[in-house]
Amino acid sequence: MHKTDRNPQAQTHIWPASGQVAEHVLMYVVRDTRGCGLDEQDQLNHFPASPFCCITWMLEGELCLIQQGKAKRDQRLPQLFLAGCQSQYGVSMNIGERHSFMTVFYADAFHALFELDLSTVQDRFVDARASMNSQGLALLEAVALASDDTERRQLIEYHVMQYASPLYANPWSRLRKMGQNLSLRLSCSLLGVGERQVQRRARKEAGLPLLGLSRLWRAKRSHHQVLLGLAQGHAPNWAEHASTQGYADQSHLIRDCKDISGRSPQQLLNDARNSESDWMYRLQQPPKP
Repeated sequence: MHKTDRNPQAQTHIWPASGQVAEHVLMYVVRDTRGCGLDEQDQLNHFPASPFCCITWMLEGELCLIQQGKAKRDQRLPQLFLAGCQSQYGVSMNIGERHSFMTVFYADAFHALFELDLSTVQDRFVDARASMNSQGLALLEAVALASDDTERRQLIEYHVMQYASPLYANPWSRLRKMGQNLSLRLSCSLLGVGERQVQRRARKEAGLPLLGLSRLWRAKRSHHQVLLGLAQGHAPNWAEHASTQGYADQSHLIRDCKDISGRSPQQLLNDARNSESDWMYRLQQPPKP
């Protein structure tokens, strides 16, 4: 278990998935603000565009989505909600004290496990109970009734291993790992279909158009490297970072970062250091056990 916080009272715990489950589940995240007395600004939650599908159990408190990209929103989220892949950054607000448990799935694995057309939940936050197959519904209820985080993780990992056999032949796993090296021609070859079919399957099975997935996978690797460098005491040199992470130049990196987070890399770094509401940008995938 790893913990990452600016406010010593607001708790954010992250765990990696274990063993083979880590091929399908990125991590588990618990956010707990109970008893913290956070002010209005710190009750916000900033999040980036994301190539992942997430299920969140609000064990206490509620969330309201208030912004997606530059557009204002006013959506009270269900106590148990599914977030599809997000092509835009966003902001939510805690309503009351928050205690939540979130599982972050690789989108292609989520599609295979729960038989959900991911194009129907792209850029959406929906009631998870209205979207899952019968096995998924049973898992949702079991996790909601679990006594602690350890039991919640065990239930999810047992479910994944029980239904994971089709995932091992899934070409999306290989494509996902290729990140910025992904191309339409290669995708056609690995999936065994033409260009139009690749784009349809990308939205349905991986959550976003192919170009959007490639950008977000590259951004995830870029963010990971920045956090690793900071942990080792190295401030990023953005021009060098852009070159090593597959961007054409520093301007390309800045444009992508603004699209994905709403801020330049340096602005995001400064905000994440100083703002409780940017806790999600401080999450670093913990090392595998």
